[in-house]
Amino acid sequence: MERCGSVSRRVRQLTLILALLCAAAPSFANEKLVLIVSANSQIQQLDSLEVRKLFLGLTVTHGGNRLRPLLNESDPHMKDIFLQNIVSMSDITYDRHLLGMALKQGKSQPDSFKDSALLHAAVGADPNAVSFAWLKDVERNTHLKVLRILWHD
Repeated sequence: MERCGSVSRRVRQLTLILALLCAAAPSFANEKLVLIVSANSQIQQLDSLEVRKLFLGLTVTHGGNRLRPLLNESDPHMKDIFLQNIVSMSDITYDRHLLGMALKQGKSQPDSFKDSALLHAAVGADPNAVSFAWLKDVERNTHLKVLRILWHD
């Protein structure tokens, strides 16, 4: 009798722990990080190498126009995902790289935005601007166009 009670109690404890873990799941679960441009942009697609070059400070052109990267810093987790999965660098390594490009070659660093609404407005207003955002934040924005999914959970 006592043995059955201890097993039942352990099952209840494990169920409670599992329920707490599910409730504490990160808010970014099932998120999709997407590449965005203005709805007025002529850009139809950018491959991974072009995106990487663009955000590393190298010149990338499309249709004779120089593309302009806009760094989305509104969500630290999103920026980390972008840097790790697309640029293949940590935040500090990326910052050092951009600083080195500025000092050695005079390249300007990408404009960065801490406010996603300002970023969306800047991308929507510039047909040569390229950035990234969570899909849920931009899918209903008629001024923006999603080129592709960069990462998903």
